[in-house]
Amino acid sequence: MKQLTYFSLIFLFGLGFILASCDPSRRSTAPAKPNGANQPSGKPAPMDTIRWSPANGGKPPIGPSTGQPGGNKPFGTTYNISYLLPFLSNQMTGEEVPEKSRLALQFYSGAKLALEQLSKEESVTIVANVWDTQANDTDFEKVMKNSRLEKSSVFIGPVRATHLSMFAEWTKERGKILVSPESPSADLTQGNPGFIQINPSLRAHCETITRYVRKRHKADAVTLVCKAKESDRLPYFQNANASLGGTVRFNEIILPDDAKSIESAELRKYLKAGRTSVFVLPSWASQDFVMAFMRKLKEVKGSNQVEVYGMPQWRTFEAIEPDYLNSLNVHITSAGWLDYTDEEIKTFQQRFYEATGTIPDDDGFNGYDVTLFVGRMLARYGLSFPEKLSSEKANTLRGQFQFSRIYRNGQVDDGKNRPDYWENTFVHLLKFEQYQYVPVAK
Repeated sequence: MKQLTYFSLIFLFGLGFILASCDPSRRSTAPAKPNGANQPSGKPAPMDTIRWSPANGGKPPIGPSTGQPGGNKPFGTTYNISYLLPFLSNQMTGEEVPEKSRLALQFYSGAKLALEQLSKEESVTIVANVWDTQANDTDFEKVMKNSRLEKSSVFIGPVRATHLSMFAEWTKERGKILVSPESPSADLTQGNPGFIQINPSLRAHCETITRYVRKRHKADAVTLVCKAKESDRLPYFQNANASLGGTVRFNEIILPDDAKSIESAELRKYLKAGRTSVFVLPSWASQDFVMAFMRKLKEVKGSNQVEVYGMPQWRTFEAIEPDYLNSLNVHITSAGWLDYTDEEIKTFQQRFYEATGTIPDDDGFNGYDVTLFVGRMLARYGLSFPEKLSSEKANTLRGQFQFSRIYRNGQVDDGKNRPDYWENTFVHLLKFEQYQYVPVAK
């Protein structure tokens, strides 16, 4: 593999990093424009070998631009942002970095392009500090004890659920803003209005499916199918149905956890002549279970019209034949979707390739989207921007950011209660057509 300088970082006490600068003179070959063959196919491309090298400066080349400040934010304000990502530097051997570092490298490379964009369009100075969270909790606890961390007001990451749970309390106690770019859990924090979850939770995915099918079908046409150990997911659908005014509950088929139990499921009674029958499987742990269900449904459906709705993980399943996905009208949800024919996405791919010598994957796009959004919100509203999230919708390369206040323990959104946290609840709904998943109008 060719040697590239992906980006330059310097150690802080062996645990954290501060952004220095990109050194394009170290590239071994001049980048060419990515073509169709270089576009991601759904599987990660091999990561280039990385050479870590010190840089001369301690701050990124991000400074005031000619844009006008937003809100009542003082012109020329400086904000310190810290990225907490698993670069796994303690697993490096020589000049090579582990494959598991890919997420951090991709995400931060996308973030750097967003910082460059912000320097052109916004009148703020952003100092970006980068910290290696490592993999285990003990190492991350050491990062949290570093006094330099206190200088930042906004944090993007970490990505591991255990790290995020610990750090959510750290930022809550100090009144900091924490943007979680990855973990989609609904149980990481509470009473924390400075916590912003970018990745929609399972509840948001289930609510998206429910809204879509209820616009097109009556509740008695919908059947939820899962194993017993997955049955705690069904209330998300039933509650969403009830919130839409549904007085009839969805049908439920709860099967024993034995993967072969689908053969005993009686699906025929849920098929209605002259109507479309909808089956929803909130399951992703077993390709075999999902495939067994589809095989069974195709056997018994005859000429009846059916639709099947599943989870984002189905997109990576290799054991499901396209014929089943087509004939059963399979839909899935997704937190992000990229249209590689779009000119803006093509431009980003080119910029990313020129900066890194590799093609961006979903993490690279996510790093760009999250950083650009946070930077623009800081430029408009300063550190009070979480209070403005409910009125802000942003189009991103991967879709949209559409935030909702999330309350637990029976609280309601009356505009007065403090939310437990903020969540981006925008979810794509994709349908399998012509051997690929494409978005549908919701």
